[in-house]
Amino acid sequence: MFTPYICDQIITSLNDTMAGQSRNSWIKKDDPKLVSAKHKDMFTDSLEMRRQTSDIKFVVRSRDTPQFKLNKPRTHEEIREHVLQSDRVKYAIDQVCQETQLPLSEVTDQAKAVLEEMAHTLRMGAIRGFAFFLVKALKELFRRIYVNEEGIQRVRSVMKEYPILLMPNHRSYLDFLLMSYVFYSYDLPLPVIASAMDFMGMKFVGLLLRNSGAFYIRRSFGDDQLYWAIFTEYVQTQICNGDHPIEFYVEGTRSRTSKSYPPKFGMLSAALEPYFKSHIPDIMVIPVSVSYDRILEESLYAYELLGVPKPKESTSGLLKARSVLNEDFGNVHIFFGEPVSIRKFADGKIDRSSHNLAPRYIASLTTEEQRLLQRFGHSIVLRHQKHMVISPWSLISAVLMQSPSGVSVRQLVREVEWLKRQASNLGAYIDWPSNENAENIIRANIVLHKNIVCVTSEDVVELMAVTIPPTVRRQDELMMTAAQHLMLSLYRNQLMHVFVRVALIAVCINSCEEPTLSVETMFERYSFLERLLSKDFIFLPGETKQDFEHALAALIHTSGVIVEDGDIQVKQSTNKSTTFYSQMFEPFILGYWIMCRYLLSMTPGVNGKPLARPPKVMTREAQLLSARLLRDGTIKHHEILSLDMMTNALHSLYIMGAVRREKRDGVTYSFPNMAPLSKITDEIAKFVDVPPLPSVSINVDAKTVTVNAKL
Repeated sequence: MFTPYICDQIITSLNDTMAGQSRNSWIKKDDPKLVSAKHKDMFTDSLEMRRQTSDIKFVVRSRDTPQFKLNKPRTHEEIREHVLQSDRVKYAIDQVCQETQLPLSEVTDQAKAVLEEMAHTLRMGAIRGFAFFLVKALKELFRRIYVNEEGIQRVRSVMKEYPILLMPNHRSYLDFLLMSYVFYSYDLPLPVIASAMDFMGMKFVGLLLRNSGAFYIRRSFGDDQLYWAIFTEYVQTQICNGDHPIEFYVEGTRSRTSKSYPPKFGMLSAALEPYFKSHIPDIMVIPVSVSYDRILEESLYAYELLGVPKPKESTSGLLKARSVLNEDFGNVHIFFGEPVSIRKFADGKIDRSSHNLAPRYIASLTTEEQRLLQRFGHSIVLRHQKHMVISPWSLISAVLMQSPSGVSVRQLVREVEWLKRQASNLGAYIDWPSNENAENIIRANIVLHKNIVCVTSEDVVELMAVTIPPTVRRQDELMMTAAQHLMLSLYRNQLMHVFVRVALIAVCINSCEEPTLSVETMFERYSFLERLLSKDFIFLPGETKQDFEHALAALIHTSGVIVEDGDIQVKQSTNKSTTFYSQMFEPFILGYWIMCRYLLSMTPGVNGKPLARPPKVMTREAQLLSARLLRDGTIKHHEILSLDMMTNALHSLYIMGAVRREKRDGVTYSFPNMAPLSKITDEIAKFVDVPPLPSVSINVDAKTVTVNAKL
């Protein structure tokens, strides 16, 4: 969607987008009116002591860390030797030798090379040196880093008795640094961290991270059984021996949208397999929720969602980005949830004895165990969401997303206070200072995010205007404007999990043209929307009915929805709450409809079947259609340009049978299944006002959308 000129301009400036903005002076001395104190509810500021004591003393002090009771101390070299001598890896080497006819020595050397590439070399000397510079950076970036110390004490207690899996949510590159900082600060054993290969190529930094506990794994293993065996054994031996807590992200990658991603099961399966196969009696999983007032990569994410390639991780890029140390990123909240016992979670649901008759390194997980893994992964992500801290800026963003032309500060205060009550009624924890009035809180948050919004001389809050160079093409101008909207949506999205279930019901109510709607019909429509949006929002498998009933009860008690004799009174139930909730989710439903219409427009081939295309090409072409509709003024939501939304829509339609896939030379191609796709398209159109759309043809290479004359 961008010309080469714009790509170059954006990529080279992303690290400096916020340069020149002055840091709030109260970083050095807190304003007691606008800043929460060191202790706040269940949280304690872990940076307070760091600001008052020597960084040198902090990093060189002796540490008394708890250890797993069955741990037999090993060096990282001994861990690697164990992996190479394990039955699992020896079996995989033999299999590769048979399949490839390569000599044993050559395949063994391949295994050693894989392990050399993967393994961490954790050293306390490197950690202490890294900690010195990390603490200085964190004190510059953040006002406070809040931690629930009760959760820390739970971690300290259980890690003496059980192996520990640490599973934070993933919103920023800073996540794993913050986890290591907290564990170092509270004298807990440093975790070893599953890291992407991207970091390994960074000169000096890659080695420093490896020495600090990072072990590098590929994003995809495919059918490489030798790599699978080495990776699985490497993870499992450290879990079974309790060498270190293992940290990984169940979502798989950083969320570019600030919404939770559906769980990935490769690492989770490898980590929990020792329990399923009775190697160990239990594993404790610690879900950790990390919430940012302001995300370090907000500009990067917005442009990535629009299709600008992510800048390659490099040491030079890191050095260029040091200007962010002059910026104010507000507070961070880190909540350590209740430890989850996999033994208790699986109690009565699986039969571990089914693995007794086969070598434990060969037998795969049973269907019941795979189903349990899916449920467990989703439950961990939902625990992340439950303990997220919602900042006032998230509420402000939600209101501004529905007022793209701007809103007066006075009106904004009223709307934010109303939305705060609704979110609190649904169980959200709002980080709202109790010792200051709402207007001051809102103005302070606008200052924190002054790169996104501003207050005009008429006291109206509106998006910052984007300066468009005269050489920029019209299509690029649209995308640069959309980037501002997407940055705002990142923070609105932090709130979406609170409202998603009640909002799906609200969408059904607001789109109903009949005076009443039976609860049974409502549930059918709710179920359809949940299936449709299951890649954008997290729902626990098998809990649709229970979620629906709880959401409907919440709307009845807090939002004036009226049910009489099993029927919802539509007109009486349509109110400010249902309308606001519906409008929050309208862009997603509309975006999915646009993907459907794009798929229906695909040109058939010689056999009458639409020509198959790679999924990335399809999402780009759907984005082109969205851009055309935005330029024509047919639709108003800039976030439908998000490639993440289009990718999720395509995946969801595949799951629902409206898209099919085939492989050619190892490459996946997709094509529409017209009958179910047409039905789903018509069904989606019942929930939102869709624009009249003529027949279109799309050329992604030429970046054109051709509208046929015949409607």
